[in-house]
Amino acid sequence: MEEIIGGKGEKTLPYAVKDYFEYDGTRISVAASEVFIEIENSQGKVVTLRRAIHDSVRDSKLIEVFSSSYLTNGEELGLAMPTYLHDAGGAKKQEGFHRFLETFLGLHLPQVPTTSGGEAKLYLQTVFAALAVEQKRGWTDYVANVPFYGIRDARTRVVEFLLGLSVFETNSKRNRLNSESVEIDSQWRQAHDELRRETASKGVSTEGVPNQPTPLFEPSQVFLKRHTGPTSVLLDEYIAQLRIEYSSLRSRSEKVEKALGVDALKEINAATEQLQELSVVHERTTSMLGMNRSSLREYETLLAETQEDLERNKTAAKLRDLGANHGVEIATGHCPTCHQHVEDTLLSESVTGPQMDLATNISYLESQSRMLQRQVVGLRETILESEARRTDLSSRLAAKHDFVNSMRGDISSGATESKAMVRRQVQIEVEVEGLQALPGLVRKILERLRALAARLAENQAARKLLPKSAYTQDDLDRISMFQKQFRANAGSFGYESAPISEVEISLDTLVPCLAQLELRAIRTDIKSDSSASDFVRLIWSYLLALQQTSSVPSLFGNHPGILLLDEPGQHSMAVDSQHALLQQLASQTSLQSIVAASFDEAEAVFIEATQGVKFQLIQWHGKLLRPLM
Repeated sequence: MEEIIGGKGEKTLPYAVKDYFEYDGTRISVAASEVFIEIENSQGKVVTLRRAIHDSVRDSKLIEVFSSSYLTNGEELGLAMPTYLHDAGGAKKQEGFHRFLETFLGLHLPQVPTTSGGEAKLYLQTVFAALAVEQKRGWTDYVANVPFYGIRDARTRVVEFLLGLSVFETNSKRNRLNSESVEIDSQWRQAHDELRRETASKGVSTEGVPNQPTPLFEPSQVFLKRHTGPTSVLLDEYIAQLRIEYSSLRSRSEKVEKALGVDALKEINAATEQLQELSVVHERTTSMLGMNRSSLREYETLLAETQEDLERNKTAAKLRDLGANHGVEIATGHCPTCHQHVEDTLLSESVTGPQMDLATNISYLESQSRMLQRQVVGLRETILESEARRTDLSSRLAAKHDFVNSMRGDISSGATESKAMVRRQVQIEVEVEGLQALPGLVRKILERLRALAARLAENQAARKLLPKSAYTQDDLDRISMFQKQFRANAGSFGYESAPISEVEISLDTLVPCLAQLELRAIRTDIKSDSSASDFVRLIWSYLLALQQTSSVPSLFGNHPGILLLDEPGQHSMAVDSQHALLQQLASQTSLQSIVAASFDEAEAVFIEATQGVKFQLIQWHGKLLRPLM
């Protein structure tokens, strides 16, 4: 857990255990050094851990686990189970030490949101920041020295975990639902684009398929339409028209003896006119498509600029409101020097007539943004329709061109069978075959969309079952108990900077607050100023209340039941406060407390602070590093 004090491995240790130390006036070099620690969990299982500090063979990242009581009972170490730490997978893989320790302690660390938008494990080192407090920086926050792993609001997440709040399960469900929602949206868009490509290539458009996923989607309400110039008809009706044309051509071809004479010329002229009309319509459609694409780019640029202006105006309004709340005269529209009215625009001298203030400008920009968004959506739909219509016109133009050329060939050759009619019949056969296959393909895509709509409906139903607020009633009961324990501790430790009864645990940050201000942030605008020693008393109260609340049988949280406090008597702490702390620690039957303290290096202070307290004293004279006797 050395990351809590700002480093990894042997670099966090003093030179005496890795380089040299002095004994009897002699400097002795360290050839090798290692550390053993024996731990026991709540199930009574004991293991001994061995880790190298300075060794030519073993790396400090290696921790060997022995299933024996080596230090207290002198048992043989036996076979070692090697584990590692401070490398990738150390908290997740079976061989990782932090994974082993998590399992050994009976903990189930949750997934929590990160600052990058993803999820990460609430690593054991972050939890231990609330269990082990070192002297230099540990008394600067309620949960100080949390190693940075990119966890969002890491301090709050640690407290939620130790108290056993269900917020992690709720957040995990919400995150899963959010992830599924994003997946549904992506798959819907992919299917929708595939449907557009398949239908547009054949001059067909769909009606009744929304661009975005909806639980109300119904495939039976989807219609396929084929563009025929400026209008469109249902696909089945269009196929029926093609079949009628095919039958007519077949009947005519049986009556043709020679493709000569006035009738043939009239037919060529009529087909040529149709070809010219199609060319004109195709050119207009292509031109309109280009104009719509250009307009779409312009509207998208205008929308981006409008949204940027809107954000700037909202920021300006927020700053003005904040200034007004704090009595800044310029924020209320008055010069702080001459107290005259000041316009909230930079163009007051150059613009005549009425001008919009910030609120009016924001309202106008919001309206403008909504209008531009509607324009962009409408243009995109228009472009899709135009692309399908142009595809249809291109195919019809090519078919008509081939028909005219074939008719001219028939006249010049004097054929007894019209090649133009045969060519047109072949074209109809190919087109009908392609169009008849389209509904089957469309049905498969619509079935995918229907399944996505059903998933979305289930997603939305599950989302409604989630708690409306961040915490459930059970969570609120735990926080209420935590607040009571904290207040009781602070009172017994002699906290006097603010009325204890008015101190509350914030539901936003889970730290003590007074008048919605974190207690350590209280300054001269509150009647009583928090002294440095009083803030340390709050940290005592806070860390101890976490364990007390977690050990309540009806609540039962995730606190491992251990506190390590290094020099808790900070900032000339009163002896009676230290005495109260030690009494509280000793009275908690489910808590193992390890306190390292110098008691101002005065025996009298030590005796007074420990009077009547049940504890096990570890003391020594001289230096710790010496030969074992």
